[in-house]
Amino acid sequence: MIRTPLYPKFGAPGQAPRIAAAAARLGVSLDALAPRSIAVTGSNGKGSTAAMTAQILKACGKKTGLFTSPHMLEINERFAIDAAAVDDATLSAAWAETASACGPADGGMGGFEFLFLLAAKLFADAGCDAIVWEAGIGGRHDVTRLARARLAALVSLDLEHTALLGDTLEAIALDKADITPDGGALFLGDAAIAHQRAIEAHVAPRRVRVAAVPSDALAFAPPLAGAHQRTNTALAIALARAHASASDAAISAGLAAVRWPGRLERLQGASPPIIIDVGHTPGAIRAALDGFKTLVGGAVSTLVCGASRDKDAAAIIASLAPAFPVIIAAEAPHKGAPAAAIAALARAANPAATVTIAPGVADAHAAALRAGRPVYVAGGLFLASAFKAVHLGRDPAALQFF
Repeated sequence: MIRTPLYPKFGAPGQAPRIAAAAARLGVSLDALAPRSIAVTGSNGKGSTAAMTAQILKACGKKTGLFTSPHMLEINERFAIDAAAVDDATLSAAWAETASACGPADGGMGGFEFLFLLAAKLFADAGCDAIVWEAGIGGRHDVTRLARARLAALVSLDLEHTALLGDTLEAIALDKADITPDGGALFLGDAAIAHQRAIEAHVAPRRVRVAAVPSDALAFAPPLAGAHQRTNTALAIALARAHASASDAAISAGLAAVRWPGRLERLQGASPPIIIDVGHTPGAIRAALDGFKTLVGGAVSTLVCGASRDKDAAAIIASLAPAFPVIIAAEAPHKGAPAAAIAALARAANPAATVTIAPGVADAHAAALRAGRPVYVAGGLFLASAFKAVHLGRDPAALQFF
């Protein structure tokens, strides 16, 4: 098992020169990444969009690197080459070299910045001729901006990380638009199109071309469940066509190969179905809930819910609880809000529901199975990951995040 980074999640502002210097010590040219790189930013859906884009590019014959975050079970998942997670031996060797180039405490280096450098080395060493970067937070301050991706997509907008990005959707849109370098092209998903004029004015001094990609013109079926995946699919196609002149045949083949864990994912071997989703903003929660209802045909279902301590648990639970007559409140081992607090929020949001508190995620899993009806696990990544780990016979407390 690969350990998590030895740094806090994000480094201090102004770390770009330090990261560039560390890249140089690694023998990685950030400038050389630019023509090969595509950046995907947004509040929700950027991982799905990035995964679809990478699969289409692979179908075009491109050796494709994919950097995403966070991971579900293993940190290797964040680094994929031609749709396969990098193996432990390769990752360990690159990890050691990257850590050596960074030093034990490199002037504000953060864990996400470290992983970006690690990905750059892995993809450079593998000779990837297309690289898809999923941004972390925003765009202006996000380390993936250092890849200088000539093509970028702004998938969606929600009120998140407002202290850093701004407290309006337009302010957040402008921050995320800055993922695009001078002279690049930025594609806008449905939610971002509403702010197109403001975005165009913001990026005009840097000669960034802006193009709307409305999902109502989508000619291909989304490969993932949920109506919200139409936006993601449309953007992935636009990016792949711009980067590699992707044909309809390559698009169809690439989309057919997409597998993306944690996004309305049906856990294998479960009957009735267990479906997990990692959405953690109210907008993402509502969109995924609609997708879940479609998947189970409106059947009466059990909800297993939780939220991270640093998220708006009240808004998350209020978006979920009214749709379920039976609710199990659970606390993820990593960053989970107390199950009792989640239960109180669920009772407030749906007084008619039967609400129980699970002592642990394994107990929630067992109780959900006993109910004998479809199960929906929602409220954030860490609960979904822990539940999936239990389902696979793993110890959820052993999962490593940062």
